[in-house]
Amino acid sequence: MSLKALQRRAREARHWLGERALPLWSEAGCLRGEGGFSSALELNHRPLPEPEAAAPSGQLALVSLFRLAPRVGFSAEIAAARIEAALEFAGEDAAPPIPTVPGAARSLVTLCDRLRTRLASFSDAAGEDAILGAKAASRTFDQLMDDFLTPEGGWIMGYDAAGLPVVNDIPAIGAAPVATALGPLVALLEA
Repeated sequence: MSLKALQRRAREARHWLGERALPLWSEAGCLRGEGGFSSALELNHRPLPEPEAAAPSGQLALVSLFRLAPRVGFSAEIAAARIEAALEFAGEDAAPPIPTVPGAARSLVTLCDRLRTRLASFSDAAGEDAILGAKAASRTFDQLMDDFLTPEGGWIMGYDAAGLPVVNDIPAIGAAPVATALGPLVALLEA
């Protein structure tokens, strides 16, 4: 039962990535003519009125997300073009840093790290430990989807003690923890 539940979450993650996040950043987050990605989108998932190119760390964060494209049914050709433009803009091919979320009582980064850890404990265990790991990973994924990942394909970086978002946009850098958390979950469907 728990493996099936976790596989259902993996299908949801795959759908969110392939049908929501990648199309959103491929269109609204792509800087036409300049190459690369915008530093952020508005919370309503639209481009900023005067978009600026993301810093190299933001470019690389979205590269990590777009590298999941072949696994989630998103166009490999479009993904390759976006990756190439972002890497050219960033001028390097390194892993993006994990962002910090100042002032957050609850953070996207923390929850993504928890999901990745719980997925690892599930895959490294057997028997009842694997079932417990699958249940914990499933609960964490549900919290991630309900509280931090938007149906449109964006993310909330964190919430303050009053329950309000700590930033008023969807920064490109947030793609890094999302990709590292959802990549292993999507891989469950390939096993």
